[in-house]
Amino acid sequence: MFSRTSVYHLYMFIVVFLSIALTAQAGFARSVTGRVLDQQTGDPLAGANIVVEGYHIGSSTDLGGVFDIHNVPNSEVRVIVTMIGYGSESFMLDASPNASSDDHYEVNFTLSPSRFELPSVVVTATQTPRFIQDIPVRTEVLTCEMIEQRSASTVYDALEAVPGVRVEQQCQFCNFSVLRMQGLGANHTQVLLDGQPLYSGLASVYGLQQMGTANINRIEVVKGAGSALYGSNAIAGAINIVSQTPQSSGAMVNMEFGEYGARVYQATAQTRFDDIGLYVYAQRNEAGEIDQTGEGNNRDQVYESDGFADRIRTSANNFGFNIFFENFMRPGAQLVVRNQIMNEDRRGGEITDNIFENPFTLGTEGILTDRYSGIVSYSLPTGPGRQVSASAAYTHHERNATNDTFYGDYESVYGEAPPVDIMRPYLAEENLYIVNLSYTHALSSHRVMMGLQYSHNELDESGNYLVLDEEDPLYGTAYTSFAEKQADDYGVYIQDEFAFGPDIEFVAGVRYDYHESEDTFAGSNGVISDGIDPVTYDESSVNPRFALRYSVNDRIRLRASVGTGFRVPYGFSEDLHLCSGSPRVWKPADLKPEESVSFTLSADYSASNFTAGLSVYRTDLSHTINFMESDEQPGYDYKWTNYGNACVMGVEANTQYSPVSNLNLTLDVTCNLNEYDKVREDWIGTPYEDDSRQVSRYPSFETGFSILYSPRNWKISLNGDLTGTMFIDYYSDDEPTEIYETDPYLILNTKVTRSLNESIEWYVGVNNLTDYVQPVKHLDDAAFMFAPVYGRIAYTGFRLTL
Repeated sequence: MFSRTSVYHLYMFIVVFLSIALTAQAGFARSVTGRVLDQQTGDPLAGANIVVEGYHIGSSTDLGGVFDIHNVPNSEVRVIVTMIGYGSESFMLDASPNASSDDHYEVNFTLSPSRFELPSVVVTATQTPRFIQDIPVRTEVLTCEMIEQRSASTVYDALEAVPGVRVEQQCQFCNFSVLRMQGLGANHTQVLLDGQPLYSGLASVYGLQQMGTANINRIEVVKGAGSALYGSNAIAGAINIVSQTPQSSGAMVNMEFGEYGARVYQATAQTRFDDIGLYVYAQRNEAGEIDQTGEGNNRDQVYESDGFADRIRTSANNFGFNIFFENFMRPGAQLVVRNQIMNEDRRGGEITDNIFENPFTLGTEGILTDRYSGIVSYSLPTGPGRQVSASAAYTHHERNATNDTFYGDYESVYGEAPPVDIMRPYLAEENLYIVNLSYTHALSSHRVMMGLQYSHNELDESGNYLVLDEEDPLYGTAYTSFAEKQADDYGVYIQDEFAFGPDIEFVAGVRYDYHESEDTFAGSNGVISDGIDPVTYDESSVNPRFALRYSVNDRIRLRASVGTGFRVPYGFSEDLHLCSGSPRVWKPADLKPEESVSFTLSADYSASNFTAGLSVYRTDLSHTINFMESDEQPGYDYKWTNYGNACVMGVEANTQYSPVSNLNLTLDVTCNLNEYDKVREDWIGTPYEDDSRQVSRYPSFETGFSILYSPRNWKISLNGDLTGTMFIDYYSDDEPTEIYETDPYLILNTKVTRSLNESIEWYVGVNNLTDYVQPVKHLDDAAFMFAPVYGRIAYTGFRLTL
């Protein structure tokens, strides 16, 4: 499974890491206890979070508002208290170089209600808890309250609320999704689950829609390449999905019912006793098929059902648990175990007489997915300001997919349906192993973090196809295409957070990445009988990354970041759903790695009832990687290729205003300019040659707004998203036909919630209030999607909290 070279690199990295980390000497530490009270009422606040900034040390208050933290470093540290619905408070503990192990501090806090539902502590940018106002790398947060307010039942739904992040569907028949941030696609954004890059390979196709929100505490979005802690491909930034942490004992049940068979069932329970916390959850999402639109060149033509599903039928189950062991084997140490199991069934295609129920028929598609992921992490304080952290993660992903490609090809050649014994689905199995080791050392005004990252990815794919070239002696032959892929990625990084007093902080980091992979392609029945020579890659890169934060005063902060990166394509990709998941996209041996340089500048203003931010970004890409048609290898229709160079740039502006305590207004605007330095090869000689320089699917601007009014026991919200013009490639029968320029469009959603008592909430909402659908639709190009293809959906539900 692992090559000798892979094992050698991993062994050397671990030896170097342990040599550094084990030189840390243990030191004395302090304990901090106290109470957290409501400033207005004086009542104790249960479930408030208390953390030591920069360290994985913290606690939460019990029913009496009491907390107790051990092993606080004997250096100058900040203790931060936060709670949803309240403003944060902090307290500085002075350095105590002569402290003994029984030193004890008692600190009491009073919190006042906050108008903004924003967390004050984030972990993604530096891998340690930090005040979001003081973080050098620009970070935005989507809280679980924001997710709940939008009734977002999946990560895909939740990310639609993040400014500058675009999620979209790109297949009319299976509804797979993609993510874009700062003008770059998913391959330039690292999606993390509790800090681990588990969403790669197969999960990149449907994973955003398959993961429920019952286990999400918040989503942290780090924009730009200012952190060396993440992979070389994290040029647009990183999106970290942070799981729930048990704060107190309780349970929640949520049930939601919508039109067209939409159902959401969520149940969670949590408890804490002594130094152990447990959080368990289960969620089931159901959605029935919808057929509202068909082929056409204007809205009147499009808004007619055609017998094929616009929204496919899905049922997805998520369940798992998180266990926290505080003071595990040593005061201040923490062991965390997280496990998640997911399975999903999605079916689409012709809904007449429920034909789509049988995925081995013409005009249908079906995908079965089973996924398991587990993470074990351990953090160990080794002395004042010093900490060793280790984690291991594993993901197993299986996919069984069918569509009518083989059926239709066989019928076109033989004039009849194919025999059952050769109706073979697309099968894929992926195993992903990840190991992380890090060491943090705080000294005076520096916090240095160094670490090692290793991942091993295995992916096997197969599918059945037909030779369609009439000049080929094997014309009409059915064959199975196989692909076996494996990759090893190693990363070594060091990053220094250097504070020049309280107002200026500079982050300097560098990472070394080494990529080693091998792809093997083959086929049966004499097609590619000898296989294609294995494609191997041994690529390395050194990527410096820098970030700067300057606090002009208590309200204004300026930030800047710059970083480089590189990537090679590996694993499963359905960027345009060209082959319905088949392994018929291959990599030529002369493919160059894509290199990039990214810059980000931002300014933020914050007051008690008003915040505003402005950010400018630019990324220059060399040897951009995409895929195109190819006839160089038998049985493989497409190949990865270097398109040339590209530049993506843009401006993001956001503001939040609360004129009175129960009214919250937000506005976000993003403008993009993205283009290649030359025309794309597919479009040379067509009327759209000049337009092909524009990077497809990037809107010229996006504007989002929300209004939240909360009188007494009510919450009334209205949010909208205005999307500007963009260019969409249209391929008719796989031939470049048109680059379509869209018109701007607006999507509105609304929700009304009523609290019946302290435990029960009832709500009703409508998505796509104006019933908008894209005005042009081409069925011969499944990827021709840029807006909703079905209209208004109403829903209602209730939430019970115990």
